[in-house]
Amino acid sequence: MEEPTIDTIELGMAFTDISRSQLDAILATSDLDERIRLTAETCGIKHYHDNPRSAILVDFCYYSLMFCEENEFEKEQTSAFFSIMLKVFKATVDEGMSKDSAFSLFKSLVLSHSVSDPDTGAVELFSLPRVKKMTSYVSNTFFRYVDAFVYVFGNEQEVETVVKPLEVETPLASPPLSDAIAGELLVYGEEGNEEEKKGDDIAAGEVYELTA
Repeated sequence: MEEPTIDTIELGMAFTDISRSQLDAILATSDLDERIRLTAETCGIKHYHDNPRSAILVDFCYYSLMFCEENEFEKEQTSAFFSIMLKVFKATVDEGMSKDSAFSLFKSLVLSHSVSDPDTGAVELFSLPRVKKMTSYVSNTFFRYVDAFVYVFGNEQEVETVVKPLEVETPLASPPLSDAIAGELLVYGEEGNEEEKKGDDIAAGEVYELTA
C-alpha cells in the first residue's frame, strides 16, 4: 500500500493533544533534558523532577513521540499516534478499562486512521507497514507493563509521619575578643612582675652574700 502524502492526509485526531508548533519545538532540539521539559510542558505535567507518577507519564509521552521520530513519521501521523496513545493510557489507567478492552480500543483508533471512509469518519493517515510497527511497539511497551502502570497510578502511597525528639548540643558562647586580649595582657603583666620580683630578691641575696 502506498504511503499517503501530506497533501492527501485528512487530520483525524492529529493535532488534538499536541499542536504543530509544540511538536516542532520538541523535535527541533537535540538536548534530551530540553525535549523532556517541552514534552512535560505540552502535556501540562508538573513536578516531574520529584514526583514519580509525573515522571512516568512524561516518559510515556516522550517515548511515544520518539518512536514516531525513529520511524520517520510525518508530523500529522506523529500527532495522531500521540493522541491515540494518550486516549488508551487514560482509558486504562484513569477509567479502569481492562487490558483486552484497551487493546481493542487501540486497534479501532488505529484502524480509523488507516482507511478513508467518509461514512464512518475514518481518515487515511497510516499505511499497513506503519500499523504493524505501531502495534508491535505498543505490545512490547505499554501493554506489556500495563498492570504496573495501573498499580502505580491506581494505588495511593501510604505515608507515615514519625515525630522524634532531636537533641542539639549548643556550644558555650565565646567571650568577647577584647576581653580575651585584656586577660592575656593581665596574666603576662602579672607573670612579668613576679619574675621581676624574683630577680630583685636574687640580686638582694647576692649583695647580702658579698657584704656578709
